[in-house]
Amino acid sequence: MINMKIVGITNCPAGIAHTYMVAEAIQQKCESLGYEVHVETQGASGVEDRLTDAQIKEADYVVLALGKGLSDEDRIRFDGKKVVELPVSEALKHIDTLFDDIDSKAVVLYASKVKLGNEQAAVKEGIMSYLMAGVSAALPFVIGGGLLVALGSMMVQFGMPNTALAQGTHPSLAWVLTSIGNLGFTFMIPIMGAYIANAVGDKPAFAPAFLVTYLANDVDLLGTKSGAGFLGAVVIGLSVGYFVKYFRRVKLGKALQPLLGSMLIPFITLLVFGLLTYYLIGPAMSWLMSGLLDFLNTIPTSMKIGTGFIIGAMLAFDMGGPVNKTAWFFAFSLLSSHIYNWYGIVGVVTLLPPMAAAISTWIRPDLFTKQERGSSISAFIVGATVATEPAIPYALAAPIPMIAANTLAGGIAGALSIMFNVERIAPGIGIFDPLIGLEKPWYFFYLAVGIGLVLNVAFIIIFKGAWLKREARKAAQ
Repeated sequence: MINMKIVGITNCPAGIAHTYMVAEAIQQKCESLGYEVHVETQGASGVEDRLTDAQIKEADYVVLALGKGLSDEDRIRFDGKKVVELPVSEALKHIDTLFDDIDSKAVVLYASKVKLGNEQAAVKEGIMSYLMAGVSAALPFVIGGGLLVALGSMMVQFGMPNTALAQGTHPSLAWVLTSIGNLGFTFMIPIMGAYIANAVGDKPAFAPAFLVTYLANDVDLLGTKSGAGFLGAVVIGLSVGYFVKYFRRVKLGKALQPLLGSMLIPFITLLVFGLLTYYLIGPAMSWLMSGLLDFLNTIPTSMKIGTGFIIGAMLAFDMGGPVNKTAWFFAFSLLSSHIYNWYGIVGVVTLLPPMAAAISTWIRPDLFTKQERGSSISAFIVGATVATEPAIPYALAAPIPMIAANTLAGGIAGALSIMFNVERIAPGIGIFDPLIGLEKPWYFFYLAVGIGLVLNVAFIIIFKGAWLKREARKAAQ
């Protein structure tokens, strides 16, 4: 079908790298096949290149590359269309064959009846996608709050006063900025719980989950040693979400049905989970969180370094995939408890794979294709400032040597980060984080990154060189 028309949507939990890389890949593949294509991105900046009703109506197929699911409103837009859905993390791997025999892959979407996607994939990725929906929503709170806290700290370091609010005195600007920034850390956990619940049970779950998660983290109300933290957000978010999801199936008749989502579900959910949280979930999660924090603060240094190696290796292993997201979620979630050294590993390791791949193309161009060499500058810049995902095309071209090199170097860099006690207080702009006060001490941060980069580049050159020689021998036989 030469004049085939394709429309698509791409999104991912963070809304930064995969969203736009996959959209570009779909557009390039369709254009190479002579298809008309329009792709809507649902990224960190909101919806861009939104599909029009006319484009959707005229489309032969809809491609959905999703990392955080599709809203009910979006499903309605594609009602009756032939749809191919796949995880956004898998899209780049399958882009070359995605449109081969597309009709056999497509499923007609009936918005009110059919659940898109492979059931096994949905089960495998469902919980993590819900958690990452919460993290994605919490990110702006931590980024904005972290930058303000860093700015207030820098002002104090430059000699400006840090005067707190007190009767008869006016607070200093540095104190005000720090206090506003700390609100971001206060609300990141309730927002995380609310959006986890929203991802499972939709809008009626949002408000109850937010309020109950806030309750679980208010030590004055609960009388506990610590708040429930991210553990509470996960448990409450998922519990409220699934409760509301099944509650919405209740049939009350035409007169009362409109009240279900707007009044009955929020009220009953808040009543049930408010009491459960006050008497059971909150204290239990607070006890677990206190135990986790005590463990992280008291484990021997050797065990910390070993754990740092594991976290670093996980972050580098699949470059934005589920293993990476699991390690990232653990480190990120501890920020609300003012534990920053595990997130310091994220700041170091996520820079390495794309930057190392780019540098390797400059040192040993004969090991890489023309296309890989041409993408090196972009991979270096984006990798240094935003995300790990630009390393994915290099890993797809030679998975065994590239993934092995990244994982080993990432593990070593993670261990060094813990050994040097590198701390990162919030997501920022990668290699420049120390310059804006988000990563410290700056000299150990750059030392860990430098050692990690040298090792990563060396491993890539050694492993890929050996791999290519082996492939050449196999081809000659």
